[in-house]
Amino acid sequence: MLSKLPHQQQQQHPLSSSAAASMESSVRRPRGRPPGSKNKPKPPVLLTQEPSSMMSPYILQVPSGNDVVEAINRFCRRKGIGVCVLSGSGSVANVTLRQPSPAAPGSTITFHGKFDLLSVSAAFLPPPVSNFFTVSLAGPQGQIIGGFVAGPLVSAGTVYVVAASFNNPSYHRLPAASAESKEEEGQSPPVSGGGGESMYSCHMGGSDVLWAPTARAPPPY
Repeated sequence: MLSKLPHQQQQQHPLSSSAAASMESSVRRPRGRPPGSKNKPKPPVLLTQEPSSMMSPYILQVPSGNDVVEAINRFCRRKGIGVCVLSGSGSVANVTLRQPSPAAPGSTITFHGKFDLLSVSAAFLPPPVSNFFTVSLAGPQGQIIGGFVAGPLVSAGTVYVVAASFNNPSYHRLPAASAESKEEEGQSPPVSGGGGESMYSCHMGGSDVLWAPTARAPPPY
């Protein structure tokens, strides 16, 4: 004959509140995305090539004993760009300029000696645009000369030239004032960048040699 179990053994012991909370927390999914999900750090974007700008500044150093004009011309051909010379400093020797003579156009005059560069204005462009190189110089006795360079401009010391380069310039032939009302304004195709012709083979019109009087000594007091 089976004996009855005690009343305490027959009843199921209810779970305590702390045990129920621990079981519930173990069943719940953790908040946030698990490691290895879509929130991975992205690799940095590396630029392998910088975007080329339309204009870039250059400081050109020409050693002593070199032709300044031809040195800049070689630099443009090697880079395949055109430059606009903004300024220059240094000294040159034995300068040849175009002489303003109506009777003999295109004649030149050579000044011997050492001269300091006061100002430089030049442009090195691909054909069909003609290049030009003008200078203003100061002599040893204070005389000022200037004009279009028609021969080698040999540096008598280190010459520094500040220039700005430009790529693929557009060439526009502007109509005359009388023909502007009759013809529509057109645009010529852009000139591709590249080397230019020799500086001394281009034709210049209206070239002038600028003269200034020799500086006089101040009057005695």
